[in-house]
Amino acid sequence: MTTKRTYLDPIHQDIVLDRRQPAERLVMDLIDAREFQRLRRVHQLGVSFFTFQGAEGSRFTHSVGVMHVASQLINMLSEKTPSIEKHRGLILASALLHDIGHGPYSHVTEKILHYDHEEWSCKIISGDTQVREVLDKYTEYPNLAETIVKLLKKEHYPKYLSHIVSSQLDCDRFDYLLRDSYMTGTAYGHLALQRILRSLEINEEKDRIEVVGEKGQTAVEDYLFGRYSMYAQVYYHRKNLAARAHLAKLLRRVKQLMEANHNFAFMDDPTAKWLNGDKLTVDEYLSLDDVQMTYHIKRWVGDSDPVLKDLAARFLDRKLFKATRIMPPPGANNGNGKFKDSIEQVQNYARKIVKDAGFDPEYYVAVESTGFRPYDYYRPDAAIPQTNIVVRTDTGLVSELSELSPTIAALVKGDYESFWLVYPPEVSEKVLEIKELAHAR
Repeated sequence: MTTKRTYLDPIHQDIVLDRRQPAERLVMDLIDAREFQRLRRVHQLGVSFFTFQGAEGSRFTHSVGVMHVASQLINMLSEKTPSIEKHRGLILASALLHDIGHGPYSHVTEKILHYDHEEWSCKIISGDTQVREVLDKYTEYPNLAETIVKLLKKEHYPKYLSHIVSSQLDCDRFDYLLRDSYMTGTAYGHLALQRILRSLEINEEKDRIEVVGEKGQTAVEDYLFGRYSMYAQVYYHRKNLAARAHLAKLLRRVKQLMEANHNFAFMDDPTAKWLNGDKLTVDEYLSLDDVQMTYHIKRWVGDSDPVLKDLAARFLDRKLFKATRIMPPPGANNGNGKFKDSIEQVQNYARKIVKDAGFDPEYYVAVESTGFRPYDYYRPDAAIPQTNIVVRTDTGLVSELSELSPTIAALVKGDYESFWLVYPPEVSEKVLEIKELAHAR
């Protein structure tokens, strides 16, 4: 039997693993576990395929990519810090499994239903699963499952190991920016990956990873602006916001009907418990994926409730809501009450228009906001300085990046939050007549 396996990847080309290397054998066995194979059925970009036709990639391909980038980074870091080699199995397994707890449509339902995919990742890793069985057999690193959980929760020392997987400059972000840019057909997320990786060094005394040199700093600055552009132009695209709001309204209707003991056209037990916020076993949670959720929506097209039936049909056939930006009135800004009052007034006008058109405003009007999300472009955190991007210049000066770079300082201090009114396309003309939206774009 051949000892090598090659994953052909559109971003990293050939990802070659060899069973003769203990850490790579571990990765190969983890990839074959049923819990990891489930990630093939979870979209990497949630419902973005409605907006970008190529955004059909899965959490599976992304996770394999993160592992590969982590392996490359270990190779480079080990030149000056050889001790990191003993952690190779831990780092690669953590990078591979970091997203294993994602639910249907990834971050979209996570926001709607207020669950934590990272918490589920830890439950799957430490539970009675094939993943746990593989980890327990890896004798080169005792208590590997428990250690991975600590690393993902940033409770493991040295902490720079967890920063390789999750920080402001991590292998997760490197892969998803390159991959999402490629899959959406955009150029915003391009970054000089190899140059950035070569510029990173471990500061064991400070327990952190630093960017070293002017070339590295420049590459990281480009990466951060690419990250900002991906959020502004892809992740926060108005059609993405409308699709997320549409799904949120659909699931809200389902939950209300559940409270009324509605007889659904179809509803399996794990989905009912998940939507209702009930406690799920690991096996029940693992039955949830995009295929299963889409099947429910297909069945709800035939439901007896007219609102659920309509929302499900619109979602399935891409007859999605529209989204229009709400512009601040003169003298107002995002941080004052005048703008908040304006948003509420716009929403009330839209609710009346929608109601007059024969739609229930509770399910056909929404306001979405962008900015200040957990996965933001870059916000240095004074409370957790180790997660910030720290640069060591050619002259030996060590500082947080925004203190060295005026362009990054401007990005960090900017207020980029926006608000969007979401409504059905049937009332587009009347909505655009609302005075407060006269300058909408």
